[in-house]
Amino acid sequence: MAVSPVKATSGPLPTGDGWVYEIKWDGMRVLADVAPDGVRAWSTTGREVAVSFPELAALAPALAPLDALLDGEVVALDDAGRPSFERLQHRMHVTSAVDAARRAAEVPVAYVVFDLLRLGGHDLIDRPWHERRRLLEQIGEDLPAGVDVARVYEDGEDLLAAVDAQGLEGVVAKRRDTPYVPGARSRQ
Repeated sequence: MAVSPVKATSGPLPTGDGWVYEIKWDGMRVLADVAPDGVRAWSTTGREVAVSFPELAALAPALAPLDALLDGEVVALDDAGRPSFERLQHRMHVTSAVDAARRAAEVPVAYVVFDLLRLGGHDLIDRPWHERRRLLEQIGEDLPAGVDVARVYEDGEDLLAAVDAQGLEGVVAKRRDTPYVPGARSRQ
């Protein structure tokens, strides 16, 4: 694993200038390395998970020439369209490609991307979030079906109310000007 994902901290929702907000998805955090030699993916513990989620291979045709490292969440949706960690568990620890393909047909997953850590062989982790986000949105138009760029909201309190009403996991607040801090817990 080349990069350990930055981790959020829990606490009161920060507000004010410089903050943006995303839905906290109830899934499995996955870093996807899409390079000319293929797609590698790993969990926060460093375990390779590309076999468990063959859907991630669809990233290769669109992004391999761009040499990208994505940070996101693999989610399985329930019948009401809400993330279901229970459904995702049927996919998480599969090590057989044949079994993974069968399970993918039964319980499809989506990959919600919320950060871009490398593009064109250039490391982006020291760049502020707003620059990484701009680049992510530019490549987002080329992402395959089942891969989505996480939506960003300006009003965290309204988003939190909507998330609570829907019974979703929560909200992640991000400072626009902060770099990506691999492996650290960050209040930013």
